[in-house]
Order: sequence, then C-alpha cells, then structure tokens
Amino acid sequence: MLTSIYLFLFLLVQARDDVPPPNPPPPGPQLPIDDSIWILIVAGLIYGLYIIYQKNKSTSKAS
Repeated sequence: MLTSIYLFLFLLVQARDDVPPPNPPPPGPQLPIDDSIWILIVAGLIYGLYIIYQKNKSTSKAS
C-alpha cells in the first residue's frame, strides 16, 4: 500500500506541467583573443625573463 502511494505521488509530480526554462541572457561583448594573442605571448616572455633575471640576481648575491 505504501509503495502504491509513493508511486502515485511520483507519477503525479512527473505529470505536472513544467514552466519552460527562462531565455538565456544575451551574450556580452565578444572579445576575440585570436587577434591579440601576440600581445599575450610577448607579455609572457617578458615576465618569464624578469623572473629568471630575479632568480639569477638573488643566487649571485648568495654566493
């Protein structure tokens, strides 16, 4: 009997009319990364060289 009530309630919940999902928000401004990828690469190289320079500078002071 308990199983029948459970199944009836389960079917009742499944059969209800669902509200359609809201529309997705409009996309924000599209910022292409492909056009300016060279700026990111150059910035990464400069930062990498700076880190290497700082490590070499600190190890030369220690010795």
